[in-house]
Amino acid sequence: MVGNFENIGSFIRNCNGIKLKYDQACLEIVTNETVSFWSQYEECEDCMLLETEKIPFTKAIVLNTISPLRYAIRNRNGQICNGTYEFGEFGQYSINVTDVTKDECLPRMTAEPDAAYLPLLTAVVVLLSMATLWYIVKGIGKRVVAGRFYARYFAREDNELGSETRVLTTEASVPRSPTRSRLRSLDIFRGFAIALMIFVNAGGGGYGVFSHSTWNGLTVADVVFPWFAFAMGEALVLSLNARLRTSMPRLTAFAQVARRSLLLSLIGICLSSVGVSWYNVRFPGVLQRLAAMYFIVGSLECAFMRTSQNITPGRSLFRDIAAGWQQLLATILIVAIQVTITLTVAAPGCPVGYSGPGGLHRTALGDFSLQNCTGGIAGYIDRFILGQSHLYSHGTFRKIYQTVLPHDPEGILGILSGVLVVQAGAHTTRIMLAYNHARARIMRWIFWSIIFGVSGGALSMFSKNGGVMPINKNLWSLSYCLVTSSMALFIQAVLYFLVDLKTKWGGRPLYYAGQNALFLYIGSELLKKHFPLYIHMMAPTHSSLLASHALAALLWLAVGVALHRRRVFITI
Repeated sequence: MVGNFENIGSFIRNCNGIKLKYDQACLEIVTNETVSFWSQYEECEDCMLLETEKIPFTKAIVLNTISPLRYAIRNRNGQICNGTYEFGEFGQYSINVTDVTKDECLPRMTAEPDAAYLPLLTAVVVLLSMATLWYIVKGIGKRVVAGRFYARYFAREDNELGSETRVLTTEASVPRSPTRSRLRSLDIFRGFAIALMIFVNAGGGGYGVFSHSTWNGLTVADVVFPWFAFAMGEALVLSLNARLRTSMPRLTAFAQVARRSLLLSLIGICLSSVGVSWYNVRFPGVLQRLAAMYFIVGSLECAFMRTSQNITPGRSLFRDIAAGWQQLLATILIVAIQVTITLTVAAPGCPVGYSGPGGLHRTALGDFSLQNCTGGIAGYIDRFILGQSHLYSHGTFRKIYQTVLPHDPEGILGILSGVLVVQAGAHTTRIMLAYNHARARIMRWIFWSIIFGVSGGALSMFSKNGGVMPINKNLWSLSYCLVTSSMALFIQAVLYFLVDLKTKWGGRPLYYAGQNALFLYIGSELLKKHFPLYIHMMAPTHSSLLASHALAALLWLAVGVALHRRRVFITI
């Protein structure tokens, strides 16, 4: 039976004369004396409560619903009551302080919150329905057209062409080896990653799952960058293998890798430094990190890669490792340097091994010494080498933890651990080159996916804030790189099975977007504040934001389709 409130909160959207925005709720404090409302989000790990509002009389206040809220109501004599509650979007709540008879005071709901994720569910259902309908109509159309064509022109010649047609059909049905043609699943994976990245950068409908984690943890927004880096590692080995097989000198190949890395870095600096002076130019960034990781892995491949012609036929069980053991060993050493520095070197005034957000972190435990320890040694290295003014200063953690020092999520130390992600992509292709049988490829991709996933989970104790190295996108921790690489390996195995092996799905339009992925990303960053890719809204909701941000992603997918149809492939 439906309650008396029935989602009317979304229609009220008013709180003490303020119109609620998405992820906001209204709480009325009923009191006959002056009280103060203290609160803190559970997302802020071990953070002390802060005074949110002083309330001299009955009053409604606006609260964010991004995380369950810990709160306390106090007067001049001390604490009246406290509680922890997860407020819902557009919900209306009330706490009557005059009726409190115990330490815990939970709010009474006066209007039900909105179903915040209903627009997202609706959008997924609509897109899947449209895709299904398209493939059904397309399949029926092909059968009708093919049937009419055959009936008109070939019905009379069946007997004459019988044996020859069977031969041609048999030859046409043999799938081409992915090593001799473009790996379609790679382009689809890259297109999926870039489409998701564009949607996330546009705003992701305002949903927390499409926003970066506050500090530790993993969201959809946190995985798209390493997935794209993984795909870049795959493409790197495919490209270099083809060039070296044609007797291209390794120094020439290295020069091409260095040139591309330099161009990516310069473009990235320009994209991340809009409307600033030289004093505020941001040196780290997405493309800059991609360039650095690409350069390191590319240099290793130019030095040690064995082309598919000279991979040793024996040792079939470990042929992929034998073909790239130098690259794998170098990657392990590079990652070991990052881990050693993170765990054994302390930033000035900070504990050894600390890699938290600083600010309010652990203040609820009485530890006020971490305010200037944001990012631990990784943050200190960036601020010391690059300078505070050249770092990203709008991280998702700043408002929650109230930090005073900037921390760039694409900093220097994270490049070393990020090499693991690109190398995982490179090894994925190396497996494909070393083994001709699809079963051998898929089994090894799944094997490495499990190894990486279990290792990353063990480092974080399969929890959000636990373990030696919690999963952290802001620091590109080892556990984060292992888990995201594990996901990428599994997705690549599934796509290879469906697309390249069984040819059950063509992957359009993601396939088209993957062929010009970098161009689409750069274009989306340049134009993301221009209409119709951006629409300003006075009082946005998840529905309106989702429609706007999905439109931006679909428009860029349409650009990818148009470029493919005109046979335009833009590379750097």
